[in-house]
Amino acid sequence: MWYIVAAFLFIIYLILNTVLPSIGTFGTYILSPLLWILLALTTILFAQKDCLSILKFNRLRRWNIGNSPITAALLIGGFQIALLILVGFIAGFHSSPYSFTPRSMLLNFFYVSTYLLGTEISRAYLLKRNDHSRSHSTIFLIVITLFFVLIQITPNQLISLQNLNPTVILEFIGSILITSIVMNLLASYLAYMGGATASIAYMGTILAFQWFCPVLPNAHWTIVSLIGTIAPTLGFMLLQDSKREPKEHKKRHHQTKHNIEAWIAVGIFGVLMIFFSFGYLGVTPTVVSSGSMSPALEVGDIVVVQKIDTTSVKPGDIIQFYKENTTILHRVIQIDTIQGNYQFITKGDANKDADISSVPATNILGKSVFIIPKLGWIQLFIKNILQSWG
Repeated sequence: MWYIVAAFLFIIYLILNTVLPSIGTFGTYILSPLLWILLALTTILFAQKDCLSILKFNRLRRWNIGNSPITAALLIGGFQIALLILVGFIAGFHSSPYSFTPRSMLLNFFYVSTYLLGTEISRAYLLKRNDHSRSHSTIFLIVITLFFVLIQITPNQLISLQNLNPTVILEFIGSILITSIVMNLLASYLAYMGGATASIAYMGTILAFQWFCPVLPNAHWTIVSLIGTIAPTLGFMLLQDSKREPKEHKKRHHQTKHNIEAWIAVGIFGVLMIFFSFGYLGVTPTVVSSGSMSPALEVGDIVVVQKIDTTSVKPGDIIQFYKENTTILHRVIQIDTIQGNYQFITKGDANKDADISSVPATNILGKSVFIIPKLGWIQLFIKNILQSWG
């Protein structure tokens, strides 16, 4: 019967994104919750018919995080929210987009709670129903996780990628796709180990904060995405370390642990590299392609450039700046003030003379704060190959 539940989920996804938007509030707050309730009840009936316990179960002989999978899920969700609040104290807060009148809160609670019941009960059933294939438990966990990620991505989000805008694509990958994969992987693992109540505890904690907190962190989406990726990953690793199972299952789950952790590590590394490369972490890597700054900067070195207040620049600093549609890394040798505006005289260490034109403060991108020797040769090598092919 598992394929009926999967098909029902996909049908609900289609209805929610094609039919209900045209109905308006009635479709969103009445028909949508009714569909999720129907899914939850249908799934419970199928589970009873298959003699499966999907609401709550415990595969562990000992649980080191809290007293049960449910408390562990609450602790992980609380930790994720605490990080968001901490960021809010630094970046500030903004008002929630949701209404907080009694009627609106009641409707939102009905909408969110039914969505949680429908998705997490069906998630636990799909995982439990396919658990008889012991040698493929990791595959089923990942496949079911990706299935739930798919039904959470709206067609409008996919349509926005059609214009191939790099910023939009990056935001989709970072704030929607990767974050959703990691959070759903944790929810799937909690459902696999503790039943639907465990995954409801985690996902419900996050959704309750998003829907019912009157103020939310006003941080850049990259920071929110990092928290949404790192917090559940740390929680997943802690859960892996806490489990104690019978000897006959240890080898299988040990392999599962390392397989999933490897994918998570690759995902987090990829996210960090994307954010780092595009300058969303406050610094930007730049590969040195000329010898004008030798010996301080050699060809192939990677210079990490940090955005700064131009008033803090002083002679001797190496700055990156725009000049004729290109970027240059040269050293500041003199600072002049013309009609109250700073003008920076720059020079390459290997050049005999200073640069012909001065650099206005508005053209400065940042200052060199760190150098990674020779690692940029990889990029230069690939760039030269592509240019030769072109």
